[in-house]
Amino acid sequence: PVGGLSVPPQEQAAKVNQVSISTTDMELATLELKRFVEAAGQAWQPLPTKDAPDALDLVDVMNNLTDAELKAQDARARGLDQKLDVKQRLTYMQRGFYAQEWDRWQRERTIPPEEEIHRFYEQNKAGFVDPERILVRQIVAETLSEAEAVRTKAIQEGLDFSQLARDFSVGAGKEQGGDIGWHLRTLDRDRLRFMGTNPSESVFFPQLEPVAFALETGQISQPVKGPDGRYYVVKLEERKPGRQQTELEVHDAIKELLTFQNLQRQLDELRNKAQIERFPERLGAVKQ
Repeated sequence: PVGGLSVPPQEQAAKVNQVSISTTDMELATLELKRFVEAAGQAWQPLPTKDAPDALDLVDVMNNLTDAELKAQDARARGLDQKLDVKQRLTYMQRGFYAQEWDRWQRERTIPPEEEIHRFYEQNKAGFVDPERILVRQIVAETLSEAEAVRTKAIQEGLDFSQLARDFSVGAGKEQGGDIGWHLRTLDRDRLRFMGTNPSESVFFPQLEPVAFALETGQISQPVKGPDGRYYVVKLEERKPGRQQTELEVHDAIKELLTFQNLQRQLDELRNKAQIERFPERLGAVKQ
């Protein structure tokens, strides 16, 4: 037996002092490796089943598991499992493990049906809009008079805005001719984040946002004072208008949102039924 489980002979990948290493153990270890590889941005390739001298293979995984079992047996033989700090760490890890299993169990049993996803989309259609985006350049000046002077050079003298940014700007994007990339409205960015998307676009500070989004393509704004005390002049380079997203585009995001809401309801029920005591006055003793 391993972990209290009896392993049939056909499912034994190895044995260490009569303790079985199961094929399920192998699968779990391989899954961990796969997640690690994919998290590093690399494509996963199934491991060779035979010993490969210059590459990781399933034989290596099996050997690692047998070594781990040897260490675990020796740790228990030496009484390490009875040490207070070991018991504390084991309790901590078990708590997190079972919490993750609870999340997984709840997700599997409460998958929102398609009709619920469709109904949510129809009822919240106005919120499923791929928002307007604008591409801008900026010139940042220390004073209002400097900002007005450089704006005059661009508008009345017709000098190139990007070159003026390289020559006079003291803000971000100076070396790129004032190019500070695509921007969203703050409200749209927050909505996308709420729906589980992490947009790459930036947002303006509050005073500049309405000014920038009101510009026509090629138009240059009046100077706007920023929270840092500097003055910002922006030029609209390109605009991507917003559009209604289809149900298919947002299907998975809605499914995830409804699943999350259900998890929160289940957790709230547990909280309401439980007796929970908290002692914030003792947090000062927590080592950091």
